[in-house]
Amino acid sequence: ALQHLKHNKHKVVLFHVVEAKTEVNFDFDNAPRKFVDIETGEQAVVFADNVKEEYEKEVQKFFKKLSLTCSQNRIKYIQVRVDESFEKIMTTYLVEKQNFG
Repeated sequence: ALQHLKHNKHKVVLFHVVEAKTEVNFDFDNAPRKFVDIETGEQAVVFADNVKEEYEKEVQKFFKKLSLTCSQNRIKYIQVRVDESFEKIMTTYLVEKQNFG
């Protein structure tokens, strides 16, 4: 899909919006939590402490793979936190673009 975006020499920037507390750091108390796969509907009930370390490792692998894929396709990859303001995100990107092309 990322290669398709590059069709006709379009310049592509991927803003990957993440929620750091739960999505990246898996910061949950150790009460049982039900997680639902939004694509398949599959459900799993887990205690956060039992899966936290493995989850964080897999998330980091995913982010690295996504970043590498973007780099290979000359797509600018920018990870941003959902709690950052739109203005801050865009200003940071535009300043970087101005400095490094």
